[in-house]
Amino acid sequence: MAENSSKFWFLTFEYFKKDVNKPEDNLVILVHWLLLRNNFQVLGLLDNEDKANEAQPTDILPTNWSQNEMHKLHYKRDNELFLLSGVKACDSFIFNFYNVMTKHVASAAIGNINSAVKWISDVANNKDKFYEIICLLETDLIHPMEKENLDKKTIGTQTKKSVEDDPLVIPSAHPPSYRPGPFEPSNPFPSYGMPDLNPLGGGGMLFDPLMQRRGPNRPGVPPMARFDPTRPINPDPMMPGSFRGPRPDHMRPPDFDDSLYM
Repeated sequence: MAENSSKFWFLTFEYFKKDVNKPEDNLVILVHWLLLRNNFQVLGLLDNEDKANEAQPTDILPTNWSQNEMHKLHYKRDNELFLLSGVKACDSFIFNFYNVMTKHVASAAIGNINSAVKWISDVANNKDKFYEIICLLETDLIHPMEKENLDKKTIGTQTKKSVEDDPLVIPSAHPPSYRPGPFEPSNPFPSYGMPDLNPLGGGGMLFDPLMQRRGPNRPGVPPMARFDPTRPINPDPMMPGSFRGPRPDHMRPPDFDDSLYM
């Protein structure tokens, strides 16, 4: 890790060193500095998480932050609430970082408190150890929270692209703001029988008052009627007249014997 990763560490450590009551308090200052570098801000010592919206985020640790045996601090980033807790376990110190909204938690453990405090207090002579500690804290405690936010954005982007790039989705020829008219089919591939269920969509056997009638005007056919004629107009164009008058083959021919086939 580059040396410039310790930027503002000495300033932060000197500012809060006056509040240190226990060796592990120095480790809390270190984590606080790392959280500030990753755009987190502290809210203070909240007795009730419902008051988090009323608290003003700041870079300054709250008063009496080191008075209790167990450290508990609330942080905020991008309108999300986080809880940092730290507890001593024998010679080790364990941090837990909890996202209140997503219930996601990350943990990091410092193996030996006294050795770690020595390294972070004298960075000039312990650069490698100092960078090793901050690398551990960032990898196990902070970066999992950043990866969680990145995964949520990636999933949202992939879901949107999957819909747009789906080869089975039929692209629309109309702009997104287009709305079909009341007599225009909205589905280019309707199911069989759907036109009968939706007479305004066009087609089907139901009467559509706006649909043009079939064929020319015929005597005795109501205007705009949708049914086939009961007979052809003129089945035999070579024979004059129409079906309305008698024709030679309408009557029995002379001497017709209908008992021929009896």
